Amino acid sequence: MAQVCTQAPLPARTQPLSYEYRPELSHPACTTTPTAISNNSIKPQGRYLIRLPADIVYSICDYLSNADLLTLQLVSSTLRQLLPTHRLDAIHSQKTYFLCQDGIKKLERIARIPSLAKKVTHVTFDLESPYVSLLKRYWCIGTAMRYPQETRFKMQRWYHNHMRRRRVPSRAGRSKDKFRSNTISRILTRLFPLHDIPSRRFKPEKETNYEDAFNEIFTLFEVHLTCLYLQWQSKADILERITSAFRSLPNLHTLEFIRTDITKEDPSVMLSIWRQYNPELAWLLNSNPEIEDGDLPWTDWFSREALHSNLWEAYPSILFCAAQAKRRIREVKVGSLSMEYPRAGAMVSFFEPYHARISDATGGQATREELTEWIGRQVEGYEYTFEGLKRLELCLDEKERESYHTLYWESGVSPLFESTVRNVEELVVWRLESEVRRERSMAFIVPGGMKMEKLRRLEIRRAGVTVAGLVEFMRTNASLREVVCGEDTFTEDIMRKEEVIEVLETMRRDMKLESFEADFLVGYHERRLVDEKKYYLSVKVIGDWNDLAFCEFEIGMKYRYKTADGKSILRSIWVKKHSWEEFTNYIFDADVEEHFSAT
Repeated sequence: MAQVCTQAPLPARTQPLSYEYRPELSHPACTTTPTAISNNSIKPQGRYLIRLPADIVYSICDYLSNADLLTLQLVSSTLRQLLPTHRLDAIHSQKTYFLCQDGIKKLERIARIPSLAKKVTHVTFDLESPYVSLLKRYWCIGTAMRYPQETRFKMQRWYHNHMRRRRVPSRAGRSKDKFRSNTISRILTRLFPLHDIPSRRFKPEKETNYEDAFNEIFTLFEVHLTCLYLQWQSKADILERITSAFRSLPNLHTLEFIRTDITKEDPSVMLSIWRQYNPELAWLLNSNPEIEDGDLPWTDWFSREALHSNLWEAYPSILFCAAQAKRRIREVKVGSLSMEYPRAGAMVSFFEPYHARISDATGGQATREELTEWIGRQVEGYEYTFEGLKRLELCLDEKERESYHTLYWESGVSPLFESTVRNVEELVVWRLESEVRRERSMAFIVPGGMKMEKLRRLEIRRAGVTVAGLVEFMRTNASLREVVCGEDTFTEDIMRKEEVIEVLETMRRDMKLESFEADFLVGYHERRLVDEKKYYLSVKVIGDWNDLAFCEFEIGMKYRYKTADGKSILRSIWVKKHSWEEFTNYIFDADVEEHFSAT
């Protein structure tokens, strides 16, 4: 049984309110999920702060979390005027929502308050699911039977205490809770054969049959989780709701996509999210606080309910909503993505919302003529929305779907993608890692002849393109001034030093770059996917390549390998050169493999 602690009333405070400084709360991070405040910290009291000078209140706010600050602004209009306006605006400017029914409802609530809606400039969509569901019964029971005997006994005792409480009519609470309790009690009476066993203190004995109790605990959770997961409406209706909300956000200019892993968050954060988005589960936990006392490992039985919000579907759909709402988008970002299933990136060949590829006439897959007609009606909106696009981050799927290339677009690129990136100034691209290799090699992420009028910076991370494809794209887009290529930008084709020098000579002669960084693979050894060694020749040129007085040349030799436990290790050495001749001569003479073999 849970122990009940009683405490005498606290004396009235006669001293000025003091605050405990905590570094993690001092940084005004803009998040929409409030961080749980420790019980040891002191809660700010509005009635005391009102009596303090404005400058002291202003300083105190530096040590408060975003949640506390938002609470203080609700105390009174007088106190709200004392709070730092820039901090409140920063909190309200960036909002994060799960891409689900309840998340969209939160977005709609903000959109209905004009004073808050006009402050929102950055909306992040989390593709993770906040809903939970039970794992398979056999797995949960098998896991529970392997718990220590003390834990099994506590779970069994909790179950019988719970059943006893459900049989006792509640004398407190609202009528809604009474009705809910009585209804579930009748359901449980029909489901559980052990429901009428009198409650008593069971002593752990070897012959105790825990499996029956675990089965009924599983059924208990199953009853409460049957109505948790709300099915999506039709995708077109969902997008219409998001579009309507976007229309009420006049200053929206940044969209971002992330996928968190709730189970890897702090337990208090995970349970807070589960309670918020699973009301029936929250009711069960509130009725039985001992479930969360740390003795019952009940979270082992739960998994997140998949919403199938893949990036390849969410990315173009949200951009479509912004175009429909006539918002002026300046940045599209892709933040941290959990590497668990589903692992799917966006596709330049499939840049329309999913419902656009469904025929209105047949209900099946739309024909090329139908899709072309639909896109023709959307192009103007995309051109307006993304006319001033400064930065676009694009996480691509490892394998573009071949059928979409050949069936719809000969170039392999959707016309809506071309309209989106036509005026982009900075493009950041990478592909998700996958064990499945592409069926055909990609020369570049887009056709080499694709023109981007204002592109000045190109950053390519892990993409698996070819050097020839990059050079062709750079020739087409003469506005490029900065190019950054990572270790896995190019394919695993080993380049000779003569080829590296030839590529650099071409860039110096034909392009007007101000900054160029690249890692060229010059050596690669692999033994049954275990012992992998990669050798890179890295170059970094900053400034006008033809004006040696204002140009810096750096050359690096890199060696990356994996240890026996799978950890990736990087060793590197860099040198600076002062002329183009010294730069190319050093590249020609460098032997990366020999250098690291000797050391």
